[in-house]
Amino acid sequence: MNDVSYKRPEYIEALDRWKMVQDVCAGQHRVVDRLPEINAHDTSDENKARNKAYRERAVYKNATGHTRNGLIGLSFHKDPTLKVPKKLEYLQDNANGAGISIYQQSQASLERILETGRHGLYVDYHSDAGAGGHAVILTYSAEDIINWRTGMVNGHLVLTMIVLREGKEEEDGFGVKITEQFRELALETEGFVCRVWQRKGPRGGGPLEVVETHEPMTPAGRIKEIPFTFIGAQNNDPSVDESPLYDIAVINLGHYRNSADYEDSVFWCGQAQPWISGVDDQWLKMARDEGVYVGSRSPIPVPSGGQFGFAQPQANTLVKEAMADKNQMMIELGARMVMASIAAKTATESRGDQSAATSVLAICVANISEAYTRALMWCAQYMGVNEKVAYQVNQEFVELTADPQMITALVQLWQQGGFAKVDLRAYLRRMGLIAPERTDQQIDNELAEQSDGLNLDDVESGNGGKPGAV
Repeated sequence: MNDVSYKRPEYIEALDRWKMVQDVCAGQHRVVDRLPEINAHDTSDENKARNKAYRERAVYKNATGHTRNGLIGLSFHKDPTLKVPKKLEYLQDNANGAGISIYQQSQASLERILETGRHGLYVDYHSDAGAGGHAVILTYSAEDIINWRTGMVNGHLVLTMIVLREGKEEEDGFGVKITEQFRELALETEGFVCRVWQRKGPRGGGPLEVVETHEPMTPAGRIKEIPFTFIGAQNNDPSVDESPLYDIAVINLGHYRNSADYEDSVFWCGQAQPWISGVDDQWLKMARDEGVYVGSRSPIPVPSGGQFGFAQPQANTLVKEAMADKNQMMIELGARMVMASIAAKTATESRGDQSAATSVLAICVANISEAYTRALMWCAQYMGVNEKVAYQVNQEFVELTADPQMITALVQLWQQGGFAKVDLRAYLRRMGLIAPERTDQQIDNELAEQSDGLNLDDVESGNGGKPGAV
């Protein structure tokens, strides 16, 4: 198979699931076409109008999208920690070369992982003539990673080929034209190579051909691995992981279908139906000619022995119960924001509930931290930096509060030599009392400067250089 647009079977098998979850998260405008069609065999204008009204009356409760946003909020209610040398600090504000910060980019990555269970990071590098170059981190969604291959290199199983689908935007008068192209990342004997494939010929209908070839260089030579990493919901290997939100999305879609049936039932049966009995042909002729008005100020004369009344349908509780059941199922699967209110719980109960509900989130966040740290290492290689790099997204989903008694006890234990200073500061960072990006060395230097300043003030005030009460 020499077609670079070839798609792996597991990719094709997962596409529909990814699309369904993404549509459910996006909102009603994306799922309205997933409602069943009433009397699909009837192609009359009347049936088309009924189906249009059936869809417009349905009410969609986006529990899946709100759950996704809530989980992202839990992960990023504290800023991630970025540790890079000065030469890579530009990534903090411009990670992809288009002005997206690494924080914003990692949030979007978590969003995609929650929806599809799969994402990708590719570190690209182009040197500018006479001005050096910059490494950037590019992201690829699950549906754009169409093919991959692994192999053994020096006793390790590594990626040897990745094919990424891209859309190249080109000017077309005042409009734009999107051209599909494929980016091949390959590991060859000499090192990593990137090839861009496009269709040539009239209107892009010809065979795929290589239009660009890149062999990015580091100061030490060509890189010996593909600078691409998967991010998964379970781990960061090439296998396709299940979407964390898939089960909630399936139930959410079923809830929407129940809602469509319920609203349709309310429309057709919700109004009282007037009825008249014991009338003759003469009365019917009069009613047709003059009309019959129903209301408190329009009494209806009926013949002797006739009756007038209203037929009130019984409430359709079956569909309503089905909606309530699905609502509860979504809550149990993690869609807590579906509930209008939650009864007050103790701190211990609240922490236990959140720990159970965010265990999958913890794995996703850990995978993101690992993948971005790896991407930063490739950026450092391209930029000729040998210092350590790291990126850590918050995993403390339950808000911790500082306990004054605990802090006092830990400080006393440290002063007595029973507790390491680094562990004390780690605890204070978790409590939010020390900014996570502040290193122990920075704190020690500032304390030393502060102490020197106090000593100088004492000398000037005649205290002989003694700190006094301070």
